[in-house]
Amino acid sequence: MQYRCAIVDDEPLALDILENYIQRTSYLKLVKKASELTTVKKLIAERKVDLVFLDVNLRGNTRDIIAQFLQQDCVFILVTAYSSREVQHLYWKEKQGYLGKPASYKKFVDEMERVIPGVKLAMT
Repeated sequence: MQYRCAIVDDEPLALDILENYIQRTSYLKLVKKASELTTVKKLIAERKVDLVFLDVNLRGNTRDIIAQFLQQDCVFILVTAYSSREVQHLYWKEKQGYLGKPASYKKFVDEMERVIPGVKLAMT
């Protein structure tokens, strides 16, 4: 199965790194990369994405807005420079994960395998 992904981050370098990781991973297909939540919200509602890589420190958004966004029916991987302890209250659901910035491709793959049971991603 191929998982349709979106990336939401306001840092161009972070968008590029995650896009590269997704392209290197056969299970994943990038549908959208954006710097604003609203761009991806409709895709989630229409079930056009299965997985969202989300920066928790987006300009113009509070942690309450991010926490509310995470309530949607989708798998989320929080991508942030904050420690996991500082944001653990945001990713309490089983199908939510965490990647600390900057994340290596190995950590990316390990977290994918953790949040999507049964998935073993081949590193390329």
